[in-house]
Amino acid sequence: MKIILAVLMTLMVPTVTFAVTQNLEDQVKALDLTNQAPKLVTREKLYSVQDRYLELKHKSEVTVGVAQNFTPDSFVQTQQLELAYRYHLSNRWALGLAYASVSNQLSDAGNRLLNVDGALPDIAYAQSRTDLTAEYNLFYGKFRLSMNQVLYFDNYVALGAGSMNLNTGSETAAVGDIGMAFWIGKWGSARIGVKDYYYDEPHISGTQASHNVHGHVDVGYLF
Repeated sequence: MKIILAVLMTLMVPTVTFAVTQNLEDQVKALDLTNQAPKLVTREKLYSVQDRYLELKHKSEVTVGVAQNFTPDSFVQTQQLELAYRYHLSNRWALGLAYASVSNQLSDAGNRLLNVDGALPDIAYAQSRTDLTAEYNLFYGKFRLSMNQVLYFDNYVALGAGSMNLNTGSETAAVGDIGMAFWIGKWGSARIGVKDYYYDEPHISGTQASHNVHGHVDVGYLF
């Protein structure tokens, strides 16, 4: 009897050892996730949602800016100082009213004509401008300046009508403006853009359509 038991024990030891070894190998393989992502994660869609940092709805914005005329008459150079007010109807829409005082001086070509020929050039230059526009923010975004500093902005476009006070009289103009508005905290703004006044410019030789395209920089206060 003892001999039979010894034989059975001898035969069972390899079987038990194989079963234990196989069970451990299966467990190790189940835990081996090297270079593999959990299947649940690969099927998930992850979204990052952030509200607008500065709510513009029902806010007023006052800006002061300077502009340089990119398309002046060859006989004159012009710059302007502008004061503007915007009322933000929503985060997208705003109404704007602006007044600009324009300074003019003869260019080198104008001075040569005056000093050499003793004649004044036939030019119609602006002395002031007033315009009313509707502004729309195309998209909202941000620049990361550092790990802890972010600059928010809106890309905007504005269209409207204006009045040009020229040395020859008043003219009505179509006005277009496109640029970027940068928001400084929740109280300030800085704007850069290009603004065009399109109107009929009178001359001695006749009236001609004119584009006055300005590059402008503005700083403002929100309340």
